[in-house]
Amino acid sequence: MIPGSVWTEDQQGTNGVGTCLRVGKAVTIAGTQHYGSAIQRLTCMTAPILGRNGVIESAINVTTARHADGRVNRMVQNIIERSARRIENGVFGRLNRRNLLLRIIDSGEISDIAEEGRLALDENGRILDGSSFVGSLLKMPVGQLLGQSAEDLLEMDQALSDIRPDAPINLTYRGRSLQAVLSLPEVPRRTPQRVVSNNAAERPLRFLETSEVAIQFTTLQSQVLERACRLLSVGLPLVVSGESGTGKTTFARSTTRNFFGRESAVVLIDGASPDASLDLGSLLHRDLLQQSCCLVIDRIDEMDSLGQTALLALLENHWQAGSKGIGVIVISSIDLEQLVAEKRMRSDLMHRLNGGQIELPPLRASHDLEAAILDLLLIEHKSLGKPRVELDDDARMVLTHHHWPGNLRELRNTLRHAVALVDGKLIRLEHLPESMVAKIAGKDLTARSQSEAAKIEVALRYNGGNVSLTARYLGVSRATLYRKIQIQKARGETR
Repeated sequence: MIPGSVWTEDQQGTNGVGTCLRVGKAVTIAGTQHYGSAIQRLTCMTAPILGRNGVIESAINVTTARHADGRVNRMVQNIIERSARRIENGVFGRLNRRNLLLRIIDSGEISDIAEEGRLALDENGRILDGSSFVGSLLKMPVGQLLGQSAEDLLEMDQALSDIRPDAPINLTYRGRSLQAVLSLPEVPRRTPQRVVSNNAAERPLRFLETSEVAIQFTTLQSQVLERACRLLSVGLPLVVSGESGTGKTTFARSTTRNFFGRESAVVLIDGASPDASLDLGSLLHRDLLQQSCCLVIDRIDEMDSLGQTALLALLENHWQAGSKGIGVIVISSIDLEQLVAEKRMRSDLMHRLNGGQIELPPLRASHDLEAAILDLLLIEHKSLGKPRVELDDDARMVLTHHHWPGNLRELRNTLRHAVALVDGKLIRLEHLPESMVAKIAGKDLTARSQSEAAKIEVALRYNGGNVSLTARYLGVSRATLYRKIQIQKARGETR
């Protein structure tokens, strides 16, 4: 084996490298299986390295000058095949470094790159490319995966935009349970090489590239965007709260993009990460906060005491109310005062952060739910590359009367379900999830009245029993709402 050697099968006959390149698969050629008599004392074990579209880029070959037994051959062959997959996945990652990357394994924790099947996705979650091993893992040729929605194919229970990067997630594929990790696109200008270090001055930071994030607004969210920007403009920290699925993280990203612009540095800290205190400590040793910058703290309700201490020190030393070009946004699913009452947050930190409050309302509280549904439907059919579709009257009735406990996330999954199934231009009941249709079941007046009563009850509870506020939320006059409440009371007394 020297540079310039020719080992193609048509010139050398059966041999490890040549036969591997010919068949495109891993092979073991032992002893007399070789064509040339001069190499029949050798055992050659080889595996191809595949690039885009399954094209062979190179091969790994291990040759031993003796006849090993079958057990040893199988062990070495396994090592070679895994080495080839590691190289394939490494090359695949570099080729697709500007795309979302979904790393899938069959079970267990992702610890060996050889066990991963990789999918490259565009910003809408459509599959652009796949490694050779992902085809084996999903038992489908990679070519048939291209263009499909990863969320639909892998039956994800949450949208890609809601998945936390580099955190394990569970998937379902044709009844099989799979694990995966989502990696964000590489941004060389601001993303330093990841180095594990406990030295705060050397610790790399994770920058949120707002220009790379696909921001998708609904009417419901855009109503509070202006308020958020006004609070940031006077130097107040911003607390974004709301129920699960209301789009808190997406809203924070949208706010940074609209207020700070594309060129400002936006540092994202995951409050639930055990490294949060180290990441915050590293900021104390840099001049980053002297520039135009926004610090976004996600899941602050899960931050440990070390992280809270580091955050308080950062705010005390580097952030002053009214600072121009510097912003702090924290995201929490629980009210900060409640966290203090439960002794899960320092009171001095809460007072530092409790400046501007933005609570994203649940979807059911939208004063124009139908408009929000139609906005998101337009986004979904575009993201799936489908022709424009509309809702028929029955489908519209079910969607506008549903309680939406999962908020925007549930609505998005429901509309994606419908758009994926519809063949024509009109979404009907059969295109909606069966469980949702069953809850509203009848299309008669009784079902409509019961759904309307439930919607009014929820809206009243959300607005603290204030009829005027509830009427504005529901988009009706106060007199109309009073009349509907009296009708429902009368029906309840009759029953």
